[in-house]
Order: sequence, then structure tokens, then C-alpha cells
Amino acid sequence: MRRPRLKYLADNPVTNAGRVRQPRRNHRVWTPDEPRRFLAETRGDRLFAMWLLFATTGTRRSEAAGARREHIDLTARTITLWETRVVAAGRAQTSDGKTARSRRRLALDRRTADALAERLRSIAEERAAFGSDYDDHGLLFCRPDGRPLHPDTITDQFNRLVDRAGVPPITLHDVRHTYATMSLRAGVNPKIVSARLGHATVAFTLDTYTTDVPELHHDAAEAVSSLFLAPDDADAQPPLDAD
Repeated sequence: MRRPRLKYLADNPVTNAGRVRQPRRNHRVWTPDEPRRFLAETRGDRLFAMWLLFATTGTRRSEAAGARREHIDLTARTITLWETRVVAAGRAQTSDGKTARSRRRLALDRRTADALAERLRSIAEERAAFGSDYDDHGLLFCRPDGRPLHPDTITDQFNRLVDRAGVPPITLHDVRHTYATMSLRAGVNPKIVSARLGHATVAFTLDTYTTDVPELHHDAAEAVSSLFLAPDDADAQPPLDAD
């Protein structure tokens, strides 16, 4: 059998290829009323605290699936996100987080902290009910017998609850986008938003989300002009190009 002859190129054929730029698309997000309706529908769900955590912190699915009970501090109202559960080749496996920035401590609002406290009480009841059959992995969100949740199961349940709530369908990751855009609209310092989301830089956060919040640009324009223009100047003064 003859071996094929190798041919070498003198130049790289893609050296002068033009770069195709894809336009940035706005994220699909809920209005403030829509997560309220979703959470009202999920209030009786066994994992209500997880759905609330998604909405109030922008936590990733992998972070919620890997969250541990020992990392909740109810006195300080914080949760530390460290381990994650990700899907690789269809199998769920534990990881130590995407990056050092992703491993972070989040302050919790009082209602989310209360929901997590109730979640801990429910786990204690489930452990007592299953006794020695409880398969304890130390997870905050798990099956009634303690076994880990498959991340895809979380997504499937989220989709079912979205349908029941009658809110516009978005992905579970879009809830994270919703949290980010609502934080910026609420006037939260972008550095704080970036840190809570676990982004590497504030620039990445702003580059990713400011197109979704166009009113921020109008607010900036008004804020700067108000430093040197009286409230009625816009009506009282002639156009700049007037004779």
C-alpha cells in the first residue's frame, strides 16, 4: 500500500481571512412583575428557596446544585458558593467552581435568608424521616433522601413551573440575566453587581448588560447636564445653531 505524499503550504490560507462579527443580542429577561408571579406559583414547592435564590442573587444552576448547608451563615445572612455540580457527557459531577472569582460569599436579603432557614429545617425533618437510609452529601438542595439533584432535573422543573405560572418562557440562565439587569436598573453599583455575579471584571459586566438597560444612558445624559443647566434652560435657551 502506497503512503500518500504530503504537501506543505507556503502560506497559511486563513491569514488574510476577514473576521465575521456577530451583532450582540439583548438578553431575554423578565420584567419585575414576572419573577413575582413565578415565585408566587413556586411558594409551595419543596425547593422554593432555590428558586428564590436564583431570582435574588443571580446564582448559576451549577452553583445552586453544588451549594452546601455548611456554607450558609444565617446570623450574617450570607451564603458561600464554592463547589458546583456540572454536566459532562450527560453525567453530573462535582467541580470546585469555574474560577477563583466564581467562588464567592453573597449577602442575602432577609426574605431569602428566611427561606433558606426554612429549607434547613425541612432537611432536618427529611433526615429524621429517612433515618439511616438518608444519603447525606451535605447539599442544600437535594432529593428528599439526600441524594444530589441532577442539574438537568433542576432545569426541567424550572420549565414546568414557568408554564404553570403563565409567565413568558425564558431559560433558567436568563433568570441570572434578569437579576443583572434589574440590579443595574435599581442603581446598584456596577462593581457590586459584578462581584455578586462572579464576573472577572466590572468591564465585562457593563459590556454584557448595559445594552439591555438603555435608560442608563439617558440617566447619565440628564445627570451630567443637570450639573450646569437649570431645569428650565432647555426650554428657555435657543438652539445652539440659532442665528
